[in-house]
Amino acid sequence: MSSHQIERVQKIIANRGYVSRRKAEKLISEHRVKVNGEVVQDLGTKVSVDAQIMVDNHLVEPAAQKYYFIFYKPRNVVSTMYDPKHRKTIADYFKAVPTRVYPVGRLDYDVSGLILVTNDGEMANFVMHPRYEFIKTYQALVNGKTSKQTVNQLLKGVTIDDDNYFTKALTARIVNYNPDKNESIIELSIAEGRKHHVKKMLAAAAIDLKKLMRTKIENIELDQLKPGEYRSLTPYEVRSFYGTYKAVRRKTDS
Repeated sequence: MSSHQIERVQKIIANRGYVSRRKAEKLISEHRVKVNGEVVQDLGTKVSVDAQIMVDNHLVEPAAQKYYFIFYKPRNVVSTMYDPKHRKTIADYFKAVPTRVYPVGRLDYDVSGLILVTNDGEMANFVMHPRYEFIKTYQALVNGKTSKQTVNQLLKGVTIDDDNYFTKALTARIVNYNPDKNESIIELSIAEGRKHHVKKMLAAAAIDLKKLMRTKIENIELDQLKPGEYRSLTPYEVRSFYGTYKAVRRKTDS
C-alpha cells in the first residue's frame, strides 16, 4: 500500500483490524486517538495509511491475518469482549485465537445463536451500517399452540415501541408444536435491527416467548455448531457475504 495514500483515521483503524469503523469514530469523539503523537479532533481528519496511530497510548498495528468466525453464542453470555459486571463474554471462547477479534453487532444476554466474530473492521462496519438491511432468521420457543392467524399477523405487521414503529416479518412459519409441553417453535426473518426487535414483535402479537435463538444471517448458518462452539468462515462464504453477495438490499433501493 502506497505511503502517499490517505484515508480517514477511523477507516485506517478499521482496516488494521482494531475495531469497527463505527467504534473507531466513537474513540475519536472521546479524544482517545492520536496520529503521529497528536490527538485527533475531527472525524473528517485524513492521514497517510502508514501513519502511526495510537488508541489510549497503545499502538494500532495492521493485523497480520484477517479472521472470520461464526460463533454459536450460548444464552447468558454477553456479546462483548469485556463486561464490567464480570459476566461471561464472547472473549472467554476465543482465547486460542492469536489476535484480537470482536463480535459484529450484538445478541441480547438471554438470546442464543449466530454471531459473527472477526478482526476485520471494514467487514464489521459493512455489516452494522444502517444503509444495509441484512436478513436475519430466528427461531422462537413459545408457550402454547400458535395459530396460523397469529403467524399471519407477524407477516402483516405489528407496531412496537409504544405504537410508534410499524414493522413486519419477511417470513414467518410454525416449525413445530409439542403437545406434551404445550410449546410451539416459530421461525421468522427480519431485515431490521432495533433493540429487542424480535422480542417486541412477538409481544405485540401476544406471543408468550420462552427462548429466542438466531439461526442465520443472510447465507451464513449455524450448521451443526453447538452452543459455545465456533468455526471459520470458508473463503467462499467470506466472498459471498462480504464481497459479491447481491441479495443484501439497500434501504435507498426499496
